[in-house]
Amino acid sequence: MSVANCPSCGAPIEFAIGSSAVVICRYCNSVVARTDRGIEAHGKVAALIETGSPLQIGTTGKYRKTGFRVTGRTQLRHQAGGVWDEWYAAFDDGRWGWLAEAQGRFYLTFRTEAAAPPLDQLRLGEPVETVDSLVVAEIGKAELASAEGELPWRPEPGYSYEYADLSGSERKFATIDYSEEPPVVFKGEETTLAGLGVSGESLRKTRVAVVALQCPNCAGALELKAPDQTERVWCPYCGSGLDVSAGKLSLFQLAKKKRKDVQPAIPLGTTGTIDGKQYVVAGFMQRSVHFDKAYYWTEYLLYNREKGFRWLVNSDDHWSFVTPLRPGEVRDSMPAGAAGDVYYDGRRYRLFQNATAKVTYVLGEFYWKVAAGEQVNTSDYIAPPFGISKEVTTSGASEIAYSHARYMKPEEVEEAFGLKNLPRPRTTGPMQPFPGSTVGVAWAVMLLLLFIVTFVLASTKPNRTVIPERMYDASIAPDAPVEGVPENTRMFFTDGFDLSGKHNVVVEVRAPLDNAWLYVTGDLVSEATGKFQSFDFPLEYYSGVDQGERWSEGKRVRRIYLSRPEKGRYAMRIGAQWEAGKTPPPLYVKVREGVFRWPYFILALLGISVIPFVAALRKVSWEAERWKDSDHSPFKTITTEEDEDEE
Repeated sequence: MSVANCPSCGAPIEFAIGSSAVVICRYCNSVVARTDRGIEAHGKVAALIETGSPLQIGTTGKYRKTGFRVTGRTQLRHQAGGVWDEWYAAFDDGRWGWLAEAQGRFYLTFRTEAAAPPLDQLRLGEPVETVDSLVVAEIGKAELASAEGELPWRPEPGYSYEYADLSGSERKFATIDYSEEPPVVFKGEETTLAGLGVSGESLRKTRVAVVALQCPNCAGALELKAPDQTERVWCPYCGSGLDVSAGKLSLFQLAKKKRKDVQPAIPLGTTGTIDGKQYVVAGFMQRSVHFDKAYYWTEYLLYNREKGFRWLVNSDDHWSFVTPLRPGEVRDSMPAGAAGDVYYDGRRYRLFQNATAKVTYVLGEFYWKVAAGEQVNTSDYIAPPFGISKEVTTSGASEIAYSHARYMKPEEVEEAFGLKNLPRPRTTGPMQPFPGSTVGVAWAVMLLLLFIVTFVLASTKPNRTVIPERMYDASIAPDAPVEGVPENTRMFFTDGFDLSGKHNVVVEVRAPLDNAWLYVTGDLVSEATGKFQSFDFPLEYYSGVDQGERWSEGKRVRRIYLSRPEKGRYAMRIGAQWEAGKTPPPLYVKVREGVFRWPYFILALLGISVIPFVAALRKVSWEAERWKDSDHSPFKTITTEEDEDEE
């Protein structure tokens, strides 16, 4: 460790690591360089901008079993507005790395010897083969705003350089610094404070509080919910656009007309809880796309100090909660265009619409310099109840940004933010889940229950034979013919039998018919009360050959179920009638008690089977309604040029 005094103010300074080239004096902000002649002052840097970072000079941690210590920081300004921190970290094994912090995310990178292509050869969303085939997420220019601590190079306030950020799967990250020739590649990954093993004792204890300011145009009171992240504020009283700079407001655009017709359904400053995290509504905007006419929707900017910024989107009273994605996480065959589908987390998302989205109204605070009229190319993909939105910016910094949306019912939004009476949607939303999505589960449960009940009933029925199959020969004439009974009719009586009174009774008759018929009637008679149940059914069977084709019709066997008779002893009368002049066939009769009725099971099975069919028809109708406003609908008929000419 080398200790000296600041040439400008005389305060003590120290060079803790050998790779450091300069130290920023923490008393006077002088840039103190170490040379072979001693130490020299090289101007001063501006005061640091409060970003609310939990890190500070001296923060220690352990990354992949190697300890490190934060020794310096640079603050860089994005050309679209916004400031991010890059912390200089010295590792115990002699390496040094950069820990970038932006929008609540942390990226640790190390200098590598990888080759980088020229800047003009980079294309958004395309992989860079020499850098592990990571895809280009952003191409921009950074400007040095301030610095502190020990650094490996001399910071010059106002110095700017071009860069490219690359993204990959499994949180891989890289950045290419085009300030040198050849360009320098830094590779690493997106990480977290827990992944960095940062101890709580070495983190900053202070937190940025809500800042109260006045609008310079109308003197209206403004409260910044995220003052360390906010770049632009739109006054809710006069609609003026205000730039935020070092805690002060400057008017950049005077509102021509206050928009009375666009008001947030969730007031700015409202706090709500989504997925267990508390968010405050910091900003509100209205955007639009134009097809046959302008279509509008609104977006609420939510802020959580731990999670950063999120969005709550409302389109035609359909709500969705939106979180950012890394470009490397999305498989997209046309990053700069609009592919027919993209893939994320094992799910396919289909293109719903692609257009140019325009900001038409803004209110509250934002982390970039947003303004009415700002445009961006968008492509929206859906896999209900989820969606992916891609925004490609080509003005200023070139950037491709993906975000993941989850559909929320109005009731969920009401519960999250303590609201009442939000309008309910009257149309089918692009990400709205099909309300019958649980039909399949319900049908499977019903089917399972049907089989269980069937198995229980079938296994518990006694299926007891009370009269074994017996043949009755109708060809034998009675000893004493009954007056008034035709010769082609016979009557038979069974022996007595006992019934338990707990189950049904099935009577089964059969006859070996051949091109003939037999009409059977019967009565089940209680010997104790004389009450009876009557039944009848025809037997017939015909067959032949017609034009070389064999045919047959009718049944030789019939059975009938009698409802549960009372307990007692019974007998049965059987009557048979056949075609006059023909010899009657023998008749076989069998009686059983407690037989499971399989036709009931088949009817129930058919009834249950109708459910998924009806649900499928309803789903087709639902999907057609969902896609009706999309130019990429699978339900629209493609009209050929010939068809158009005929019309």
